[in-house]
Amino acid sequence: MLIEDIGEFGLIRRISKIAAVKDKRIIVPIGDDAAVVTSDPNLLLVLTSDILIEGVHFKLGTISPNELGYKAMAINISDIAAMAGIPRFALVSMGLKPKTSVEFAEAIYRGMMKAIRKYRLILVGGDTTEAPHITLSVTIIGEVEPAYLRRRSEAAIGDKILVTGRLGASKAGLELLLNPQFKGSFRYEKSLRRAHLVPIPRVVEARIVSKHGAHAMEDISDGLASEINHICEESRVGARILAYRIPVAKGVREIALALGKKPLDFALYGGEDYEIVFTAPPSKAEEIKNYLLGETGTLVTEVGEIVDRKEGICLVNKEGKVSQLTTFGYEHFKKRR
Repeated sequence: MLIEDIGEFGLIRRISKIAAVKDKRIIVPIGDDAAVVTSDPNLLLVLTSDILIEGVHFKLGTISPNELGYKAMAINISDIAAMAGIPRFALVSMGLKPKTSVEFAEAIYRGMMKAIRKYRLILVGGDTTEAPHITLSVTIIGEVEPAYLRRRSEAAIGDKILVTGRLGASKAGLELLLNPQFKGSFRYEKSLRRAHLVPIPRVVEARIVSKHGAHAMEDISDGLASEINHICEESRVGARILAYRIPVAKGVREIALALGKKPLDFALYGGEDYEIVFTAPPSKAEEIKNYLLGETGTLVTEVGEIVDRKEGICLVNKEGKVSQLTTFGYEHFKKRR
């Protein structure tokens, strides 16, 4: 069955069944002109929106509709986590070709519902429309206590820079998907592909980090170098990044070298790891590392230090050689060289 056979409202009715939920916070659910929900007046609302466009952000040959739906939701949940927030409600707008199968559209929503149930959100509405390319736009509304809210602009000179997990896995996974001739040639292929297709937002970790004294915080969507650059710009500081301390995921090195690339570049510039990078005063850094590892099992690594703005953002190798970073990862609309 194709979407053109049942039309927009037929598709909405089917989606409503997939997303159906009862919750006392929902005053008006899916089905009216807008959803109406209640929120705790003592909490701040955190809002984020992201868009995925076929041919720009994904290729259908490299991702299933279920994975696409999950990822579209997960990357927005990660933005809420970056503010130390708790995701609560989601709205989804989807553009589809008329000859898209109904099963394909439903698979996208089932993927979204996996993330929604895992992170305890509620899908309250959105829109569907005809489009020349598959387009997914997700908006999430979260909540955060005023005391726990974290921003890019709160880094202080002397802070340590720390990251959760290991980096570069998503980029390596993408390269595996784009180079099918590599299939079966490397260890960790399954975990690397999964890192790219089914990312894990660090909601719990970000909350713990915030509660235990972190300053600035951000999720790693565009690469570690890019996120540290954002923090430095907003906080008006510089950074020294210790290249030899950056935790690179297992399997990244082999794939990078097979492509004639540097493994470290996958971690610095690859993006879509959706780990958390944050800064914390030295007196809190070790405490946060130990507490997070004990509570969640998540690795936390110190990768640098916040310095005076005059020093810029530099990379230090194991021998102590310092080089200024001038490239910070992918940026939409920017001219490619």
